[in-house]
Amino acid sequence: MFRDKKIVALIPARAGSKGLINKNIKIFKKKPLIYWTIKAAQNSKYIDEIVVTTDSKRILNLSKKFKIKNLIKRPKKLALDNTAIKDVIFHSFKWIKKNLIDNYNYFILLQPTSPLRNENHINKFIRNFFSKKKKNNETMISVAAAPVKASWLMRKKGKYLNFLKKNKKNYLRQDLEKFYLPNGAIYFSKITTFKGSFYGNKTMFYEMDIKSSIDIDNLHDFKKGVKVKNNLE
Repeated sequence: MFRDKKIVALIPARAGSKGLINKNIKIFKKKPLIYWTIKAAQNSKYIDEIVVTTDSKRILNLSKKFKIKNLIKRPKKLALDNTAIKDVIFHSFKWIKKNLIDNYNYFILLQPTSPLRNENHINKFIRNFFSKKKKNNETMISVAAAPVKASWLMRKKGKYLNFLKKNKKNYLRQDLEKFYLPNGAIYFSKITTFKGSFYGNKTMFYEMDIKSSIDIDNLHDFKKGVKVKNNLE
């Protein structure tokens, strides 16, 4: 809870994955990948309840082992490669409303594919949200700085290439504009105003360091993450 606002964490972890088979339970730094996200949520001082939604019996059993009480057995139709995360979220909302006693004001979406995101990131993120929040700002996402040369991105136009964004300073490295990318680690929204997307004209952001922003989608990402030295172990 933060300033009398109750927060529920939602951890979506389906069984299937094309980029890396069974990635959510693949052993990462001596533990199943999902463990690190569960641990981060459990250690956060602002999260009141944790819910895991999955179509996998194996993940359900692992979650029980890691002391998660709120488990949603997700239907297969909500665990396909093309399933929209908003559908998983709304399905979870219905379960939460039916099965949990307390009324929650906000939810935080924590994907298992960001194992280097820890409770400190979560706590700082939540504090940032409420310190920056304005009347119409109800969503916030975590981001990481894009490579410096993002300002040099070009697109094809006929037989030629054009810069996506014009820069009047002749693209000197020190003058390049800073860009950001969603890193997939943390998403946050007020439950009653969530319309299916975290992105809008007034989406707030919390910047994370590059090292902690690794988002595991394939074997290359996995190996890269394993090599990162941090305080997980």
